[in-house]
Amino acid sequence: MPSAPSGPPVSRITTHDRGRHIHVQVSGSGAPTVVFLTGLGTPAAWWHGPGDRMEDILTLVARDAWDDAPFLAPALAQRFRVVTYDRAGMQDSTPPAHPRTIDDFLQELEAVLRAVDAKHPVVLIGHSIGGLIALAYARQFPDRVHALVLLDSSHSDQLTRFAVAASADDQRSDAERRHALRHEHPERPDLDALLCQGNAAARPGCLGDLPLLVISRGVSAGEDLDPPFDIALQRREEIWQAIQTELVTCSTQGQHVHLASPFHYVYLDQPETIFQAIQAFLAQCPAQP
Repeated sequence: MPSAPSGPPVSRITTHDRGRHIHVQVSGSGAPTVVFLTGLGTPAAWWHGPGDRMEDILTLVARDAWDDAPFLAPALAQRFRVVTYDRAGMQDSTPPAHPRTIDDFLQELEAVLRAVDAKHPVVLIGHSIGGLIALAYARQFPDRVHALVLLDSSHSDQLTRFAVAASADDQRSDAERRHALRHEHPERPDLDALLCQGNAAARPGCLGDLPLLVISRGVSAGEDLDPPFDIALQRREEIWQAIQTELVTCSTQGQHVHLASPFHYVYLDQPETIFQAIQAFLAQCPAQP
């Protein structure tokens, strides 16, 4: 397990969103404010340092990558004000009472931004489903977002595309999994609604000229799988790679960093590469007035 990185002290606040307590962490100073959005079921602590359940993840990544590499939140907090938060159902944040749609996640993000008094446009950095939430927020509130970074992000069309490429058995299994997520997962995401609502749609030019950085994982070859599972994985990987490329076209200023490693938790697998790419990207963004 890597040691916890040094960085500015982290202050913790609790905000309220429609009767729920949402736990927020703030560190560093400097504009613009950078807000991290986690993947599904991932605690905000993973942006800051070693935490619960991380050992199993880190056994899958390149351990030598962590010799001198920082976790993203404390690294960026050396230059910017950094905000992370645990969505409803994660850690000490109140569990949701009902399955959640994209609008529910957007209202929660808005409550966090009010709590940290984000008066100026922010930088949103989203991993996986957090990327989809961040993109949807940027579409709905373009004047509130300074720049957008998507880390192997989910896409509004992925369910439809995966279903077309899947066998009937796989489609049934995927539907059962989504049903279980709605009712048993701590965050209770309604993926059918979350990934299919209009304001979450990733379309060419939908973000105008917003500075956009897409960082995506490499291709998983599936060499350890036997037919037909290797072919099914290959089809999914082809779709995933295609939608990552399409995400870049959401902005006329889109940039793409394509990693060699096939691991979905790109910020844990390639921390130094991710940090350097984000640093360089933010240095290119126009200064805030």
